[in-house]
Amino acid sequence: MAKTRRTITVLPPGYERNRYRWRRKILANIVRAAKKAGVKYDDSHTFEVVVLLYLKKGKRHEIHDVDNRLKDILDALQGRFGGPHSKHRLIENDRQVCRVIIEKQVIPKSLSDDAGGRLLVRPYERRRWPLQRSKGDQFRKPRRKYAVA
Repeated sequence: MAKTRRTITVLPPGYERNRYRWRRKILANIVRAAKKAGVKYDDSHTFEVVVLLYLKKGKRHEIHDVDNRLKDILDALQGRFGGPHSKHRLIENDRQVCRVIIEKQVIPKSLSDDAGGRLLVRPYERRRWPLQRSKGDQFRKPRRKYAVA
C-alpha cells in the first residue's frame, strides 16, 4: 500500500499591498495544491511551515519584517481575511503550528518580478535542534568538567 502524502508545497503569489487580497491568493494556491495531492488535515494535526519569501530588491525588501509577512501567511492558511473565517481553509487554527522557518530574499534574476517564493506545509515531527544539548534536554546548565579550586 502506498504511503499517504501529507506535505504540500506551493509557489505563493508575489506580495501585494492589499494584505487581504494577498492572503486570498495564498489560500487559493494552497487549497488547490492540497486537493490535487489529496491531502486533508483535521484539527488534531500539528504542522511545520517553511517559507522562502521573495521580495523586490531595495525598499520593499528592507521595510518588510518577516514576522508580519508570516502572520499574513498563517492567517491565510486559516482563511482569515479581516471578517469571518472562509469556508475553505487548510488549518483550523494557527496554534496547530509547532515550528516555523522563514527567510526573505531578493527575487533571483532568473525569476520574474512577481515571484513570491516557496511555501511548504507538512506534519510536525519533533527533531533535535542545535540549541539542545541532547534529546529531551531543553536549556539545562552544562555540567562542569573540572572541579573549581
